[in-house]
Amino acid sequence: MRECGKSKRKSFTLLEIVFTITIIGILLAICLPVMSAIKLSSQKLKDVSNLQTIAAAWKEYTVERGNTMNLMQGSGGNYTDYGNWFVWSFAGVLQSSGKFYPSKCVLNDPNVYISPGDKYASKTLQEYIRTGVDGSEGCAINDSSPWSCVANADFGISSSISFFLSYCTIANLDGSVPLATTPLAFTRGLKTDGAWDEKYGLYGPKGSYVVFCDGHVTWFDGSKPAKFLHWNGQEYTTDIRQTVPNIAKIGNGNVHKTPTTQYSNVVIWGSGTGGE
Repeated sequence: MRECGKSKRKSFTLLEIVFTITIIGILLAICLPVMSAIKLSSQKLKDVSNLQTIAAAWKEYTVERGNTMNLMQGSGGNYTDYGNWFVWSFAGVLQSSGKFYPSKCVLNDPNVYISPGDKYASKTLQEYIRTGVDGSEGCAINDSSPWSCVANADFGISSSISFFLSYCTIANLDGSVPLATTPLAFTRGLKTDGAWDEKYGLYGPKGSYVVFCDGHVTWFDGSKPAKFLHWNGQEYTTDIRQTVPNIAKIGNGNVHKTPTTQYSNVVIWGSGTGGE
């Protein structure tokens, strides 16, 4: 006779545990690739949106307003400043003095220069944008003190901290360039041979995006070298530097003024080489 209030507790058998684990494993095997594909699709959509926003800002600043980027101001032509000049100009910041001119501002959101899937840029830069370099305050590009902001010479980060922007930008282009064939910005990691770097490319060697001055964005598949129309309009090249005139300046997304040898060997930066 069983005592009132007491019941037998049946434990799981080894077979039941193994069966449950197997079912969970099958579900994970099905769900993880789907979730990964959704995340990748979301990142691609965001990258396209960011690049289109950058192109729209360039068009408004350069084509519609007739402004130019005076890259001779600033810190003596150091190559990493090319990307900063690009950001500064759209933010309405006068490079030589750090003064902010709201009337010239066409793009003041630093998050536009960050890809959500960029493991090198996202966490460090987004945290800075949120808290400020010293943790005391946040920052927008059109802050009243832009030199202390993400638009300053080192994007507000000490030289002891290493991080990157997600997109390389081509500064000093004017509205007279062939809009449909002249690149304006591209996701970091493009090499001179038209391939995408496995370590620093946002999508590894699989390929990535380039936005042109007219605002259209093209995906270049990494299974073959990316080719662009040369500045002379007569041939194609894998070296994106040859698609823009010599006066153009390419910022590589690396904030440091002196990159490591490893990094400098796998990215494109410096002046255009297309001629003129």
